[in-house]
Amino acid sequence: MGKDIKHMKKLRKKRLKSFRKQVEKHEEKIENEKGRFDTTKDYWEKEIDEKFLKKIEEDENYLEEK
Repeated sequence: MGKDIKHMKKLRKKRLKSFRKQVEKHEEKIENEKGRFDTTKDYWEKEIDEKFLKKIEEDENYLEEK
């Protein structure tokens, strides 16, 4: 059982790093890109809020518990 928890912690830390990197990329797009039909600035903001920040919070809570 200890190996599973250790492995999940490692995966979650790696995923947190990846999500934070994605948030940075999306924020850059919001600042620098014009936006198109399906990828407007609102789309990027919504994706950050719904996808990445939610997952970051879940992973941080998991790591705090373990």
